[in-house]
Amino acid sequence: MSLAQVRWIASALTHDERGSLSAFDDPELPFPIRRFFYMHRVPLGQERGGHAHRDTQQCVVAVAGRFMMDVSDGDHSATYVLDDPDRALYVPSMTWVRLYGFETGTVALVICDTKYDPGRVIRDWDHYCRLRRTPG
Repeated sequence: MSLAQVRWIASALTHDERGSLSAFDDPELPFPIRRFFYMHRVPLGQERGGHAHRDTQQCVVAVAGRFMMDVSDGDHSATYVLDDPDRALYVPSMTWVRLYGFETGTVALVICDTKYDPGRVIRDWDHYCRLRRTPG
């Protein structure tokens, strides 16, 4: 995994007098969907994330509102503003994520390629960095 793999994925968008419809299908998503969840009613000033998934790839969409997302590989970091429901941010496995700056009314959708396994989540930054630097 490298930060070069983190990228925007555009939705298949249709728009007419009834409004807009955004969809993420094959082949837009780089993985089969096994789980999705959404975050909402995040209190002002609160953060989400602060961890990395050993095996899980994710696509993150700001369905409504706006928030910031920091991603890191232990050596390099990048910050993304998620505020467009017509695109998803692809996050490969073993990427540290931090979500913050949630505006009131924000809904963040996360699409995953695995089911949730708390034993496969790394929640300690120093441990994460050691794992990233260990060959193999």
